[in-house]
Amino acid sequence: MSEQAKDVVRRLYDEVLNAHRPDVADEIATPDFVIRGAPNDAIGPEALKATERMLRGGFADLHFTIDDMVAEADRVAVRWTMRGTNTGDYFGMPATGRSTEIRAIVIFRLVGDRLAELWPLIDIYGLRQQLTDSAAA
Repeated sequence: MSEQAKDVVRRLYDEVLNAHRPDVADEIATPDFVIRGAPNDAIGPEALKATERMLRGGFADLHFTIDDMVAEADRVAVRWTMRGTNTGDYFGMPATGRSTEIRAIVIFRLVGDRLAELWPLIDIYGLRQQLTDSAAA
């Protein structure tokens, strides 16, 4: 199960987010999939699609790199880095044109071969600093 679970999580980052293929969410998320603490209340594959749209709207050239991945039983933990240029509004902040780098740790729970839950811990403070710090320009 662990290697299969990792493959499903990789598909999220490689296909849905990096390759801009939100339709893949229909294959990898359960109908009741939920992102804990998400800024919207979408569930199921639509939650992943909404996240992809939100991220792509703020960072048209975004790219995720998986730095570490650990799996046990029905859980997968990922430490990733996202890089991209802030080309659009993001959480009410206007586009800056700045290159950004953000890091996060995310834990997934799977049911069978599909994502059921996601708990993100994202360095939003670091991202806000990159987007608002005049020294970063």
